[in-house]
Amino acid sequence: MSKKYLTFILTILWLFILPGCSSNKSFMKKYGDITPVTSRVNSKVDGWQNYYFSKTDCNCVYGDEFYIALKETPSQSNNLMISLQGGGACWPGMIHCKPNTSEEDVLISDFTTQLDDRLTEDWNQVVIPYCDGSVFMGDTKQDYNDDDKTDHWHNGLKNSVAALKLTHKKFPNTSKIFLTGCSAGGYGTILHLRLLRELYPKAAIYVLNESGPGLLKPDNEFWEMVDASWNLSQLLPKNCDPCAGQLIYWYDDMLKDPGIKIGLYSSYMDQVIGRDFLKMTPENYKSLLVKTTDDLNAKYPDQFKRFFIKGKSHCVRNRDYQVNGIKYWDWVMAFINEKENWKDILE
Repeated sequence: MSKKYLTFILTILWLFILPGCSSNKSFMKKYGDITPVTSRVNSKVDGWQNYYFSKTDCNCVYGDEFYIALKETPSQSNNLMISLQGGGACWPGMIHCKPNTSEEDVLISDFTTQLDDRLTEDWNQVVIPYCDGSVFMGDTKQDYNDDDKTDHWHNGLKNSVAALKLTHKKFPNTSKIFLTGCSAGGYGTILHLRLLRELYPKAAIYVLNESGPGLLKPDNEFWEMVDASWNLSQLLPKNCDPCAGQLIYWYDDMLKDPGIKIGLYSSYMDQVIGRDFLKMTPENYKSLLVKTTDDLNAKYPDQFKRFFIKGKSHCVRNRDYQVNGIKYWDWVMAFINEKENWKDILE
């Protein structure tokens, strides 16, 4: 029996033993009827179509318009790439997040376009711009300046559901999904993976998270502050004590599904996540990154693997960078093609 056939059989069996997440169906029901109100050709990047939602249904952190962009391959393809944009985060005392969308946001597809060119099969593509300030997960309205008026709309969950429902409508027969994002986009893969599995129960899903490892400052006060700001507790997987505090452990529930694989790229001392947002020392951030990812790699050694590099850089600056003679580009290709040389790489 081939490895891929065995994975398919295990995936079908997994469908009857769903993981203990809070119900994704309830969120699909709550926000799943939202549809775009208009569309037009993207004027900055050829081949892309923008779909805009009403600001009464979906909006950005300051109330501006939200859209997603789709690019359909000329050939009939059951493959789909989804890119989640990064752009900071907002909570009390940390108002540093991308506030709106623009047509240039589609330029983040440069990576997946290069990847598509390297693959033998054609892929449909989706870009989901970031503008909710809550790493695609929030579900609140906030008054951060205490003037009794809403000044921040954290609509990450609503925007995510609307975007992926439209994606499913446009590409209903998808059998292979590549989901990627950097920084806040990497954090966003944590929720999007769950929603995608709900929409595509039989698809093989490959998640490439670049510098968005789902880490939070490890103290209860920080978790309670972020939870109060974004309402993350409604999304918590069941029977997962460390999930209340570290979003990376939300992956654990999904990795029980053999049809899911996750690759994580990071520098050990990422100064944007560790220093700027979490206010942690480089050493403490590295310790947390290694500890949490060691846990997942030990539990799912064939499904969760890392490409970690020395230093403090954020996101991928050079995809030809080598560790132990393996280029990052080659590691990504081995990952998506399920080659034996997809390994856990720690510089």
